[in-house]
Amino acid sequence: MRRGQIHTAHGVINTPTFLPDATYATVPYLSIQDLKEIGIKEIVSTTLHLEQKLGSLYLNKMGGLHKFIGWQRPILTDSGGWQVFSLIHRQHSLENIVSEAGCTFTEHATGKSRFLSPEISQLIQFLIGSDIRIALDEPINIADSYQIIKSSVKRNLNWADRSKDMFLRLQGLSAIDFKTEQQRPLLTAVVQGANNLEMRKICAQGLREIGFDIYGFGGLPVHAEKDWRNYAPKGFFHELIAYVAELLPQDKIHYGLGIGSPDDLFYAVEAGWDIFDSVLPTRNARHGLLYVHSGQGDKSYKTYDALHIKSRRYEFSKDPIDKHCNCTTCKNVSRSYLRYLLRSKNGTGYRLASIHNLKFYQQFLADIRGKII
Repeated sequence: MRRGQIHTAHGVINTPTFLPDATYATVPYLSIQDLKEIGIKEIVSTTLHLEQKLGSLYLNKMGGLHKFIGWQRPILTDSGGWQVFSLIHRQHSLENIVSEAGCTFTEHATGKSRFLSPEISQLIQFLIGSDIRIALDEPINIADSYQIIKSSVKRNLNWADRSKDMFLRLQGLSAIDFKTEQQRPLLTAVVQGANNLEMRKICAQGLREIGFDIYGFGGLPVHAEKDWRNYAPKGFFHELIAYVAELLPQDKIHYGLGIGSPDDLFYAVEAGWDIFDSVLPTRNARHGLLYVHSGQGDKSYKTYDALHIKSRRYEFSKDPIDKHCNCTTCKNVSRSYLRYLLRSKNGTGYRLASIHNLKFYQQFLADIRGKII
C-alpha cells in the first residue's frame, strides 16, 4: 500500500482516493454543495461528452469548467478514448474507424460523423482547463487476436507521444520544463494491452520512455472465460492489476481507470494503485444497491455488505441505511422511506441513495489511507 499527494492548481489530492464521475459536468442528481458536504475533494469529467453537450470553446469563454460549475477543487478529464471505443463497437458502421490518425465515429445523438485525435483531445482538455489530463488511448477488447492487440499497443504509444507533444505546445513548455515545472496541469498515459502480459509490458515500457506524470491502467481488468493460466474463473483479474503496477515508475501516481467495487479497490490499493474512478457507486445507488458496513446488508463481501433496498424485506424497516454511517441520508432517512422513493423512481430517492454510496466510498478510502504508515 502507498500513500501520496498530487499537487494541482486547485488543491492537493491525498491518495489513495476515489473520484466520482461528473460525466456531463455534474454527478447525477447531486449538487456541488452535496459533493462538498459528502467530503468529495476531486472529480472526473468526460471530455467527449462535455465537447458534445457544451463545447470546449464555450467552457473556455465561461472561464473553464471549474468556474462554470462552481467547483474550485481538482478536476480530472479523460481523453474520450473509452467513449469512442464504446460507440464504435456498439454501432457497427463503415464510418466508425480507428486509424493511426485518430478515431472517426458517428455521434449517437445527431448521427453526424466526428473525428477525435490525440491533438484534438488535448486541445479540448486544455480549453476545459482541467488539472489532470489523459493522453488519447484505444481500449482493446480482451477477445481480440494477438495481432490486433499488438497493432493497438503500437498505435497507443504513437498517440501517447503525440498527446504529450501537443500538451507541451499548448502549455508553452519544453521537454525539460515538463520534468521540472511544477505549476502546470498533469498529464496521464494509459497502459493498454488487454489481458496479454507481454503487450502490457511493451506498452508500459514505451510510455515510461516518453515520460508522464501519472500512469493509468486501461481497459476493464477482467478475465475472459479463462485467464492466461487457463484456470481462473471469469471476474476481476487480480494478477494483471498487480503485474502492471510493478511495471510502472514507483515514484509516480498509478491510476486505476474504472476500477469500482470496494473489494476491487482494496485489492488494487494493496497492489500499488493510488487513484480510481467509476460510475458504480452512483449508478448502483439509482438502482437500489447500497454499500454498507459489514453486518448491515443482505449480502456480504470481503470488505463490505450490499443492501438491496428495493427488496420487500425493507418495506416496514425503520432502521437507517447504515448505522455506522453519518451521511445525511443515514441520519435522516429510514430504509422503508428510501425503498419507497426508489421504487417510485423519485429523484429525491436517487439523490439520497447517491449521497450515501459516495459517502461510503469516501470514508472507505479515508480509512484505508489512515491505516497506511
